[in-house]
Amino acid sequence: MKSPAVRTAFRGLSRAFALAALVAVGGISYTPTVAAAEVPAARKIAMVDMQRVINETKAGIRARKELEASGKTKQEKVDKKRTKLEADAAKLDGLSGQRLAQAQEQLQKDSMELQSMVMTLEQELGDQHNKLLEKMYKNSQEIVGKMAKDKGFDLVLVRDAMTVIYAKEGLDITADVVKAYDSKHP
Repeated sequence: MKSPAVRTAFRGLSRAFALAALVAVGGISYTPTVAAAEVPAARKIAMVDMQRVINETKAGIRARKELEASGKTKQEKVDKKRTKLEADAAKLDGLSGQRLAQAQEQLQKDSMELQSMVMTLEQELGDQHNKLLEKMYKNSQEIVGKMAKDKGFDLVLVRDAMTVIYAKEGLDITADVVKAYDSKHP
Protein backbone atom coordinates (compact mmCIF):
# COMPACT_ATOMS: atom_id res chain seq x y z
CA MET A 1 0.00 0.00 0.00
CA LYS A 2 1.27 3.49 -0.90
CA SER A 3 1.68 6.17 1.72
CA PRO A 4 -0.72 9.18 1.66
CA ALA A 5 2.15 11.52 0.63
CA VAL A 6 2.98 9.35 -2.38
CA ARG A 7 -0.72 9.15 -3.41
CA THR A 8 -1.07 12.96 -3.17
CA ALA A 9 2.07 13.53 -5.21
CA PHE A 10 0.89 10.97 -7.77
CA ARG A 11 -2.56 12.63 -8.06
CA GLY A 12 -0.92 16.06 -8.53
CA LEU A 13 1.36 14.65 -11.19
CA SER A 14 -1.58 12.94 -12.93
CA ARG A 15 -3.52 16.22 -13.01
CA ALA A 16 -0.52 18.07 -14.46
CA PHE A 17 -0.15 15.44 -17.21
CA ALA A 18 -3.89 15.56 -17.96
CA LEU A 19 -3.81 19.37 -18.19
CA ALA A 20 -0.75 19.25 -20.45
CA ALA A 21 -2.48 16.69 -22.69
CA LEU A 22 -5.60 18.87 -22.99
CA VAL A 23 -3.50 21.90 -23.88
CA ALA A 24 -1.52 19.88 -26.45
CA VAL A 25 -4.65 18.45 -28.06
CA GLY A 26 -6.28 21.83 -28.17
CA GLY A 27 -8.99 21.16 -25.63
CA ILE A 28 -7.92 24.13 -23.53
CA SER A 29 -6.24 27.26 -24.66
CA TYR A 30 -3.89 28.76 -22.15
CA THR A 31 -2.89 32.38 -22.41
CA PRO A 32 -0.98 33.77 -19.48
CA THR A 33 -2.25 37.05 -18.15
CA VAL A 34 0.39 39.72 -18.23
CA ALA A 35 -0.12 43.11 -16.72
CA ALA A 36 0.45 45.65 -19.46
CA ALA A 37 2.86 48.37 -18.43
CA GLU A 38 1.70 51.75 -19.53
CA VAL A 39 4.25 54.00 -21.13
CA PRO A 40 3.56 57.62 -20.32
CA ALA A 41 3.03 59.81 -23.35
CA ALA A 42 5.87 62.19 -24.09
CA ARG A 43 4.28 65.59 -24.47
CA LYS A 44 7.31 67.72 -25.18
CA ILE A 45 10.27 66.36 -27.16
CA ALA A 46 13.53 67.98 -28.27
CA MET A 47 16.63 66.89 -30.16
CA VAL A 48 20.32 67.73 -29.98
CA ASP A 49 22.80 67.19 -32.81
CA MET A 50 25.95 66.18 -30.89
CA GLN A 51 28.15 66.47 -33.98
CA ARG A 52 27.19 70.13 -34.24
CA VAL A 53 27.86 70.62 -30.52
CA ILE A 54 31.35 69.21 -31.00
CA ASN A 55 31.98 71.23 -34.18
CA GLU A 56 30.47 74.55 -33.08
CA THR A 57 31.37 74.97 -29.40
CA LYS A 58 34.53 76.87 -28.52
CA ALA A 59 35.73 73.87 -26.51
CA GLY A 60 35.10 71.54 -29.46
CA ILE A 61 36.89 73.81 -31.93
CA ARG A 62 39.85 74.17 -29.55
CA ALA A 63 40.01 70.41 -28.91
CA ARG A 64 39.85 69.67 -32.64
CA LYS A 65 42.77 72.06 -33.25
CA GLU A 66 44.75 70.35 -30.47
CA LEU A 67 44.01 66.94 -32.00
CA GLU A 68 45.05 68.17 -35.44
CA ALA A 69 48.30 69.62 -34.04
CA SER A 70 49.01 66.41 -32.16
CA GLY A 71 48.25 64.40 -35.30
CA LYS A 72 50.52 66.61 -37.37
CA THR A 73 53.40 66.17 -34.90
CA LYS A 74 52.91 62.41 -34.88
CA GLN A 75 52.70 62.33 -38.68
CA GLU A 76 55.99 64.25 -38.93
CA LYS A 77 57.69 61.58 -36.77
CA VAL A 78 56.31 58.84 -39.02
CA ASP A 79 57.33 60.70 -42.19
CA LYS A 80 60.87 61.23 -40.86
CA LYS A 81 61.22 57.52 -40.04
CA ARG A 82 59.73 56.52 -43.42
CA THR A 83 62.10 58.85 -45.32
CA LYS A 84 65.10 57.31 -43.52
CA LEU A 85 63.81 53.84 -44.33
CA GLU A 86 63.42 54.69 -48.01
CA ALA A 87 66.95 56.15 -48.10
CA ASP A 88 68.33 53.00 -46.47
CA ALA A 89 66.45 50.86 -48.99
CA ALA A 90 67.98 52.84 -51.85
CA LYS A 91 71.47 52.08 -50.51
CA LEU A 92 70.86 48.32 -50.87
CA ASP A 93 71.66 48.46 -54.62
CA GLY A 94 75.37 49.04 -54.00
CA LEU A 95 75.72 46.15 -51.52
CA SER A 96 76.28 42.43 -51.94
CA GLY A 97 76.97 39.32 -49.92
CA GLN A 98 77.15 39.58 -46.14
CA ARG A 99 76.75 43.38 -46.10
CA LEU A 100 73.56 43.12 -48.19
CA ALA A 101 72.11 40.49 -45.84
CA GLN A 102 72.90 42.65 -42.76
CA ALA A 103 71.45 45.76 -44.39
CA GLN A 104 68.28 43.87 -45.40
CA GLU A 105 67.92 42.51 -41.88
CA GLN A 106 68.31 46.01 -40.40
CA LEU A 107 65.85 47.38 -42.95
CA GLN A 108 63.34 44.71 -41.93
CA LYS A 109 63.74 45.64 -38.23
CA ASP A 110 63.35 49.35 -39.00
CA SER A 111 60.27 48.62 -41.10
CA MET A 112 58.70 46.68 -38.23
CA GLU A 113 59.54 49.55 -35.85
CA LEU A 114 57.83 51.96 -38.23
CA GLN A 115 54.70 49.80 -38.35
CA SER A 116 54.67 49.57 -34.58
CA MET A 117 55.16 53.33 -34.29
CA VAL A 118 52.25 54.00 -36.67
CA MET A 119 49.96 51.69 -34.72
CA THR A 120 50.96 53.27 -31.39
CA LEU A 121 50.47 56.81 -32.69
CA GLU A 122 47.08 55.91 -34.20
CA GLN A 123 46.06 54.38 -30.86
CA GLU A 124 47.15 57.53 -29.00
CA LEU A 125 45.20 59.76 -31.37
CA GLY A 126 42.16 57.52 -31.06
CA ASP A 127 42.38 57.64 -27.26
CA GLN A 128 42.68 61.44 -27.30
CA HIS A 129 39.68 61.67 -29.62
CA ASN A 130 37.60 59.32 -27.46
CA LYS A 131 38.45 61.25 -24.28
CA LEU A 132 37.41 64.47 -25.98
CA LEU A 133 34.10 62.99 -27.10
CA GLU A 134 33.45 61.47 -23.68
CA LYS A 135 34.12 64.77 -21.90
CA MET A 136 32.02 66.80 -24.31
CA TYR A 137 29.18 64.30 -24.20
CA LYS A 138 29.18 64.29 -20.39
CA ASN A 139 29.20 68.11 -20.26
CA SER A 140 26.42 68.22 -22.86
CA GLN A 141 24.32 65.74 -20.88
CA GLU A 142 24.46 68.00 -17.83
CA ILE A 143 23.52 71.05 -19.89
CA VAL A 144 20.70 69.25 -21.72
CA GLY A 145 19.40 67.76 -18.47
CA LYS A 146 19.12 71.20 -16.88
CA MET A 147 17.63 72.68 -20.05
CA ALA A 148 15.07 69.85 -20.24
CA LYS A 149 13.96 70.51 -16.67
CA ASP A 150 13.83 74.27 -17.19
CA LYS A 151 11.86 74.04 -20.46
CA GLY A 152 9.70 71.07 -19.45
CA PHE A 153 10.94 68.54 -22.01
CA ASP A 154 9.79 64.98 -21.39
CA LEU A 155 12.33 63.50 -23.79
CA VAL A 156 15.51 64.74 -25.48
CA LEU A 157 16.95 62.63 -28.30
CA VAL A 158 20.35 62.72 -29.94
CA ARG A 159 19.78 63.78 -33.53
CA ASP A 160 21.65 61.58 -35.95
CA ALA A 161 20.90 60.67 -39.55
CA MET A 162 20.97 56.98 -38.59
CA THR A 163 18.47 57.31 -35.74
CA VAL A 164 16.16 60.23 -36.53
CA ILE A 165 14.71 60.10 -40.01
CA TYR A 166 12.25 62.96 -39.65
CA ALA A 167 11.74 65.70 -37.11
CA LYS A 168 9.32 68.58 -37.11
CA GLU A 169 10.90 72.03 -37.29
CA GLY A 170 11.44 73.62 -33.92
CA LEU A 171 12.39 70.45 -32.05
CA ASP A 172 16.15 70.94 -32.50
CA ILE A 173 17.69 72.73 -29.51
CA THR A 174 21.31 72.33 -30.64
CA ALA A 175 21.93 76.08 -31.01
CA ASP A 176 20.75 76.63 -27.42
CA VAL A 177 22.98 73.80 -26.20
CA VAL A 178 26.01 75.26 -28.03
CA LYS A 179 25.36 78.67 -26.49
CA ALA A 180 24.94 77.19 -22.99
CA TYR A 181 28.02 74.98 -23.45
CA ASP A 182 30.16 77.96 -24.46
CA SER A 183 29.07 80.00 -21.46
CA LYS A 184 29.55 77.11 -18.99
CA HIS A 185 32.78 75.69 -20.51
CA PRO A 186 34.56 78.64 -22.20
